[in-house]
Amino acid sequence: MCQRTLFVISLGLLCLYLVTGTNASSNLRLDPPRIVASYGSSISATCSTDVADYLIMGWEAPIGKSEKTGPKMVTWIVGNLTEWDMKPSCFISVNTDGPEELPLSLTIYKIPDSVSISTVNHTGPMIEGRQYELQCDIQNVAPVGNVTMKWYKGDTQVGNSTFTQSSKYPENLLATLQISPSRDDNGVQYRCEAELDLGPEGPQPLPAVMSDPLNITVHYGPEILCYSGNFTAIRNEEFTPNCTVQGHPTPEITWYKEGVTVLFPKIMDINDAGQYILNASSYTHAIHPVEIQVLYAPFEIKELEKTTINQNYDGVLKCSSVSKPRPQYNWTYPQADNVKVENVDGVSLLHLDYITRNNTGNYTCTAYNHLGETSQSVQVEMGATQTSSASITTVNHSGPMIEGTQYELQCDVQYVAPVQHIKVNWYKGTTRLNSQSFNLSQTGNKYQTNLFSTLRVFSNRTDNGAQYKCVAELTPKADGRHRISVTSEPLNITVHYKPVINIEKLPSVVPVFRGYQEVLVCEAEGYPAPTIIWTFKSHMVMGENYTIEEATNENVGLYTCTANNSVNTTIIVVKVILKEDYLPLIAGFVALVVVITSVFFIVIYSIYYKNTKMGRYMVEGAKPNAQNGNVAQNGKDSAIPMKKLSQYSISL
Repeated sequence: MCQRTLFVISLGLLCLYLVTGTNASSNLRLDPPRIVASYGSSISATCSTDVADYLIMGWEAPIGKSEKTGPKMVTWIVGNLTEWDMKPSCFISVNTDGPEELPLSLTIYKIPDSVSISTVNHTGPMIEGRQYELQCDIQNVAPVGNVTMKWYKGDTQVGNSTFTQSSKYPENLLATLQISPSRDDNGVQYRCEAELDLGPEGPQPLPAVMSDPLNITVHYGPEILCYSGNFTAIRNEEFTPNCTVQGHPTPEITWYKEGVTVLFPKIMDINDAGQYILNASSYTHAIHPVEIQVLYAPFEIKELEKTTINQNYDGVLKCSSVSKPRPQYNWTYPQADNVKVENVDGVSLLHLDYITRNNTGNYTCTAYNHLGETSQSVQVEMGATQTSSASITTVNHSGPMIEGTQYELQCDVQYVAPVQHIKVNWYKGTTRLNSQSFNLSQTGNKYQTNLFSTLRVFSNRTDNGAQYKCVAELTPKADGRHRISVTSEPLNITVHYKPVINIEKLPSVVPVFRGYQEVLVCEAEGYPAPTIIWTFKSHMVMGENYTIEEATNENVGLYTCTANNSVNTTIIVVKVILKEDYLPLIAGFVALVVVITSVFFIVIYSIYYKNTKMGRYMVEGAKPNAQNGNVAQNGKDSAIPMKKLSQYSISL
């Protein structure tokens, strides 16, 4: 009872001295100076002094009790620490100047009720490479500022979070962690831990609460890894492409070839070569193409057969087989200088140039590669010499040709070889028109004995009756020896052409004189000879001439000449016009002009004659006399003598 009274009195005095006294004390000591305790626990702190004579000493605190535990010592005791935000202090009053105060550093903590970890806005497996957020919830912990939240991936710490709140009361805390899981994280456990770090006075080890683990499931892939894009298999051997597939969940693997499911391993055959598709499926799918080639030994040799070659001709033996890789070839045969081996595009050709009896015998071809070989033998015999020939025809045409049309002549040459030594010459009459040589690219077969050459002609009327022929020349040796020449029978050409009317003899306009006869002439050239018909109005005349007996108004108009043969028809229209015959009038007019002109010249001449030949005379005392040429008469039968005057006198 005395202790309670002392504590209350101490509180009252403290209130009084707080008004006038000081809060700092150098006369007090606390043991311990700082207390860290959990909420609800019991604590005690002792305040002591070295002052022998003091008025009062005690504790100021909202809970607990103060007990004097010595002559200079007071202890604060709390049985149940339930006040979060309190600041207990010890005070002493030495004199009337006021109390001195020394606060106790008190930290009350509470470990979390629970710590849990979860994913934010996501459930189920995670996808590799995507970003996710983990959340850690801490329930009811204090003080917040002393909490450190730690993140763990397995046993490895991968992050931590601290909080800056200054509240001394319990709070709920939240922290997040961003992760981007990889396939290595599949099955990993994430945890979060709330740890209270209360300093050296706090509990050791540090109080901490760990969440239950969060198991991570990571889906990835499928990923296909093939050690090559091209695989090689051996025919009749078991084969599986060397490909691996990774993924979670475990992918389902299917092989396809041309859309058909294929199961590996399998015994490979030739037809199994080609492109395959590997399809891997899980939560998604992936495909990967691969190429598989199948290697095999050479198959049975083809195209090598018993051969008969005519003497002095070229020949060839062909040896071909199929294998992968391509086969190589080897020949055994009777040795001769005119034998040559050529390998082209997987085929071996043995050429016999200008065969003789030395080339007859057994020929063996062997095809081989690293997987195996095969062989075949044939006999080569020499046959009789064939008679060469050449013939000429028109292509897709028979009968006469039509002028202006293009035709194709074909020369067929038989039993002449080798083609690379053949030349075909074309002739029209004795004139050479064209020459054609042959090579392997044109014929495709060096040893062909029949060939043809063509010539395109554009028919003209001048070609009617012309003769075409072709001559095939063979010179198998470079020195010109053994030249062979084959000439075709001539091909006689008949050319039909349409009628052509001679417009020089038949103008488009023909004038006729009234009352006169006129003959219209229509000449036409053509083959076959054309038929000529004249038509005027409803009148028709056969033949080249149309005669107008007497030109009148009824005879004028349009006259039509039609020339026709088997090729075509030619038509020309002539306009006949009527003209009057002014020739008599013109003749009369000309005669009148001639008469008038003649009279005029006669008069002029008369005047000229009188003036130059007869002259004038002057009378000089003449007596009348009979009239004569030199006497002027005065009309009274008396002569007047005349005197001849000069020209000058006359003029005057």
